[in-house]
Amino acid sequence: MYLKSLTLKGFKSFAQPTTFAFEPGVTCVVGPNGSGKSNVVDALAWVMGEQGAKTLRGGKMEDVIFAGTSTRGPLGRAAVTLTIDNSDGALPIDYTEVTISRTLFRNGGSEYAINGQTCRLLDLQELLSDSGLGREMHVIVGQGQLDAVLQASPEDRRGFIEEAAGILKHRRRKEKTLRKLDAMQANLTRLSDLAGEIRRQLKPLGKQAEIAREAQGIAAVVRDARARLLADDVLTVRTALDAHGRTESERHSERLVVQEQLEQKQLRIQRLEQAHRGDAVDRARRTSFGLESVQERLRGLYTLANQRLALLGAEAIERDHGPTITPAMVHEAESEIDRLRAAIGTAEAAWAAAQSVSARARGELDASDEHIAAQAALVSQHDLDISTLTGLANTAASRLAAVRGEVLRQMHALDAANERRLQAQGRVDALNAEGDGEAADAETDTDFADIAERAQAAVVTGEADIERLRDILHSHERERDALAARHSALSLALDQKDGSSELIGAGLDGVQGLVAEHVRVRPGFEAAIAAALGTLADAVLVENRDAAFVAIEHARDADLGRVDVIVGDAGSHGSVAMIELPGIVSAGSVVTAPAGVLGILASIVIADDLAAARVAHARLVAAASAGPVTVITKAGDVLSEFVLRGGTGAKRSTLELVAERESAAERLSEVAARIESERVEFDELRALLQAHRSQAASARAAQRDHDSRRAAHVEKVNRATVQVEAAAAECERLSSAHGQTGAAVIEAETAANAALATLRAAQAVPRPILDVSSRDALFARLETAREREVEARLQVETARERVSAAEAHAAALAHQRDDERAAADDAARRAVIRRRHVDAATAVATALPTLLASVDAAVNEARVKLNTAEVERSSQDEELHALRRAESTLRDRLQAITENVHGLELQIYEKRLHLSNLLERAGSELGLVEDVLISEYGPDLLISPTNEQDPPTRFDRTEQQNRLAIAQRTLAQLGRVNPLALEEFAALEQRHLFLTEQLTDLTKTRADLLTIIDDIDGTMELIFASAFDDTKAAFAEVFPVLFPGGTGSIWLTDPDSMLTTGIDVSVRPAGKKIERLSLLSGGERSLAAVALLIAIFKARPSPFYIMDEVEAALDDANLGRLLTIFEDLRETSQLIVITHQKRTMEIADALYGVSMRHDGVSAVVGQRVGRDQERVS
Repeated sequence: MYLKSLTLKGFKSFAQPTTFAFEPGVTCVVGPNGSGKSNVVDALAWVMGEQGAKTLRGGKMEDVIFAGTSTRGPLGRAAVTLTIDNSDGALPIDYTEVTISRTLFRNGGSEYAINGQTCRLLDLQELLSDSGLGREMHVIVGQGQLDAVLQASPEDRRGFIEEAAGILKHRRRKEKTLRKLDAMQANLTRLSDLAGEIRRQLKPLGKQAEIAREAQGIAAVVRDARARLLADDVLTVRTALDAHGRTESERHSERLVVQEQLEQKQLRIQRLEQAHRGDAVDRARRTSFGLESVQERLRGLYTLANQRLALLGAEAIERDHGPTITPAMVHEAESEIDRLRAAIGTAEAAWAAAQSVSARARGELDASDEHIAAQAALVSQHDLDISTLTGLANTAASRLAAVRGEVLRQMHALDAANERRLQAQGRVDALNAEGDGEAADAETDTDFADIAERAQAAVVTGEADIERLRDILHSHERERDALAARHSALSLALDQKDGSSELIGAGLDGVQGLVAEHVRVRPGFEAAIAAALGTLADAVLVENRDAAFVAIEHARDADLGRVDVIVGDAGSHGSVAMIELPGIVSAGSVVTAPAGVLGILASIVIADDLAAARVAHARLVAAASAGPVTVITKAGDVLSEFVLRGGTGAKRSTLELVAERESAAERLSEVAARIESERVEFDELRALLQAHRSQAASARAAQRDHDSRRAAHVEKVNRATVQVEAAAAECERLSSAHGQTGAAVIEAETAANAALATLRAAQAVPRPILDVSSRDALFARLETAREREVEARLQVETARERVSAAEAHAAALAHQRDDERAAADDAARRAVIRRRHVDAATAVATALPTLLASVDAAVNEARVKLNTAEVERSSQDEELHALRRAESTLRDRLQAITENVHGLELQIYEKRLHLSNLLERAGSELGLVEDVLISEYGPDLLISPTNEQDPPTRFDRTEQQNRLAIAQRTLAQLGRVNPLALEEFAALEQRHLFLTEQLTDLTKTRADLLTIIDDIDGTMELIFASAFDDTKAAFAEVFPVLFPGGTGSIWLTDPDSMLTTGIDVSVRPAGKKIERLSLLSGGERSLAAVALLIAIFKARPSPFYIMDEVEAALDDANLGRLLTIFEDLRETSQLIVITHQKRTMEIADALYGVSMRHDGVSAVVGQRVGRDQERVS
């Protein structure tokens, strides 16, 4: 495997797409400082996954994108593509050529790809790590990194060897797994705490479930009493509302009568008031006041007319003013304007002549400048030709020298290539001989694969069996929990507190318990037998009749209420004479019970359904002679001679509950036994699965060891074969190139001689002469013409300004003349108006005395009429006062009635609000509407007693209030009741079981992972120990070459801990007694670091190595020793060297020159040594 090509696009200084084509062997990259050589190394590290911006000599990752220069803008992305030849299969991918690429966008986005397919960074790192290339990048030795390698901590030096050995990725994975396990431990701890908390909650929740069952019965009593009291309150409020409604209707009628009387009085008052507003008094008063007002205005008008006549007669005569602007003055101003306009024409003609002279001078100067420019171009072209031909002659001479040097180098390279080919062929023969002995082991491949496949199949089958059994087990456990809860609920339901239970608990002789507990019914007949026994299923069973009498007397003495007692040893009893009817059986045949119970069932038969019972009852009655016969269906319907009882909604009897509890107990026992057997089987399957897993792991480990040994041998053979083929190809290439070298030398000599002859011929041509003396006189003439043109233009502008001033003066004279004419016209108009005013005032003063006499007579007549109207007004005022007193009395009475009505309405509203609150309480607390509440809990209904034998009672509010208070007090004594306790208890118990199982599985899985990690640690110890031993041996070989006569070694800082030990280095050059590395010189430190890296390279070779100026601090002697090491490395690996040393370039198989162009972009020129010269960029 080797690097085949590298393409950079927009990466740092490589703005243009640039491709480096590499070959096996040594490739040198040369160029001046700052040209971008080290950017090639950064590109290789970056495309292989480097994430540190400082490692790439930047502050942030976007610094790798071309940032632009003064002449070139920045780019938006950087892309690097690396192509690797994978013919030997070193990379675990089915391609002979692998291309990896990385793209970074300026907005921060990044993409990785393998053979054009987008991938993750982790995928790329995993692919490269399998060939010894990890994230530490020990194969890339950058500038200044040698000293960092030497000064690295022992643990960091260990990382170099781990990466080269291919175990660093396993360590990273192990550390990542351990971190996840540590995080999982916190969750496991939390899960354990949660399971413990649930266990602590189970016991109090069980007690809450028992209290909830008891609270249900008490809550039913509270509901019944509260409903009856609410129904009584609703009816009481309804009665009060009816009474208030009748009273309110009476008050409304009285209010209407009083309001009608009040409206009549108010109508009469309105009429009188209207008469006051429009009567004769007001009209007479208004007439009198109007005439008096006219009288006063006429007298004032007469006085005003006399005053106006006196004022107009005394007005002075206005003085006459003559005009100040004459027509001669206006005519003189217009003549001045015409004279100035004639002067403008003369000035404009002079300006045009000056412009013509200036244009001719400018044309002559431009023609002179064009002639001078043509002569200057001829001189520049002559100088450029001489410079170009000189450069071509120098280039041809340099090329000739390079071709002659290439001839000598090819001869030496051909000898070295032949020697390497022979050595590589010897190694291939040795490895083939060794491989013949291992060929016999090929048959074991199939055995290892079969064993591993069978073990894995057993593991898969075992896991499937465990999952199936776990599902079954969980299903049975859920069924067990449900059955246990059902059995507990039925037991609590049957644990009744009445006289029978008290009698059984008294411990009397002969009392055996409840009848239901001693009766066993065939499945399917429970409802029929329950209907047959009725309340006797809850009766007390005694041994004999004497015990029965004793029990009854004890119940009476202890005031235990009504108690039913059945004698167990009752005498023989007859049975109904059965006739052959389909589906008909006797009740006694389906029951196992004491004799007394069977006697009760003697006259009862059971039918399948109601139709069959009807037919059977008719036939049995006709055939029976011992007494009445009762037929009961399986559904519990009862048919006797006088009674038929059936329908739906019947309460489940104690007998049915007992049968259901016994069935639940039997099923619970079966399920518990099955769970126990399944748990045993589950444990056995888990143990078997663990054994299968161990066998599968052992088989896989054996297969991996076998495969690794064969792969290592195949890799050695492939590498040796590639080296033989590469050496043979190199020999062939060098031989072919050497044969073509003579022609290249002749071609170079011919090109050099031709370039020299062309240069001498060009130098013999005389240089053109440039003359610019005539241009100064032409420029002076142009400046004179421009000055005259400016003066003429100023004279034109001055004349135009004078014309504008004369026109403004003439306009002002004309405006003033118009104003004087308008003033004379206004004076004449005012004199006409004054004469009209005098005539009007004289007419008014003459007519007013006669009119004033008529107005005085009218005023006296109006005053007489006003006195007459005021006498009539006085009598109407007295009647109006009497009506208002009567209106006030009626209004007070109406207000009293209204207030009474409002009071009634308020009481009705309060009653309705109370009724609404009662109905809302009934809906929210009891879920009942008014009709249902009254129809089912009204006070007129009889109340059913708790004991069925007691007669119903009537509603008594005090009794119901006491009943409610007792029930509420009992309920309060129970404390807080959780109505969901039963469901919560079952769910919590199921959850606790699930958490316990999951916790066990997780704990075991974690232990299994830790065991696998321990196995990996053992493998890593073996691999590291082997790699360190090989590195130590290689260091012992390399160090004497670089330090002749010196001593050096590496050792483990903690040999007892192979997983954590570091690696230390000791170096002592010849003739020195120093132990500390810091006391070495710069060159010695570089050689020591190179020795350590070369030792790692030899112990665990990588396909290629990149070195950036590692020999910069070495003198010529030490450089020769280092080049000797490079010669050895080139046999197994590809070397890419950044260098300034000529001797390093001499060993290269290919050279690349990097230079920085004037626009800040790196340019590349490449040459493959021994082939036709080929330039790439």
